[in-house]
Amino acid sequence: MISSLDDAWAWYQCVRTLARDMDRLGERFWNRQEWAEALGRDNRFRSVRAIDLQDSAKTISDDLDDLAVLLLLSVLEAMVRDQARIDVENSLPTRLHPAVEHAVEVLKKDIGVGSFGKVTRAFRGIDPNLVEEVNQVRRYRNRVAHGRRGPEPDSVTPEKAYDRLTRFLKRMDEVAIVTAEGSDAS
Repeated sequence: MISSLDDAWAWYQCVRTLARDMDRLGERFWNRQEWAEALGRDNRFRSVRAIDLQDSAKTISDDLDDLAVLLLLSVLEAMVRDQARIDVENSLPTRLHPAVEHAVEVLKKDIGVGSFGKVTRAFRGIDPNLVEEVNQVRRYRNRVAHGRRGPEPDSVTPEKAYDRLTRFLKRMDEVAIVTAEGSDAS
């Protein structure tokens, strides 16, 4: 199950490696005579041709980087939303005025399902450059998720996305630690 950026990164690397391996297998080894007998006895492989392996590998590779960026940002988004909701809940007293309680419920709903850009905007005061880097990943992901329509945003590779999103999570954790230490002192 993919529940962290590291899990998503590992998935991407495995799929990329498998696609490359299948392409190489089809190109260099599949049609070798010494393999024909063994492959011919296998129910699955007897009808697979080298070109089929290579075409499948190409199909995977053509969209893999974009899908990896989509996955990485989706995982980050879930983590950030969960942490923001927990932080809001932990920062409030147990009893609230009904109007404040309503406002908090609206805030939690916005954090949970509202614009992720608005959620990350809250971190601008902490590190505006890093937030902008995350927003570049978000804009790229949005274009991929919506059929690659509209103007093309700055290109984001999986490596760039993983680096930026990992740094953002680390920065969030640092801020949470400082905030927790500050509340412990009072």
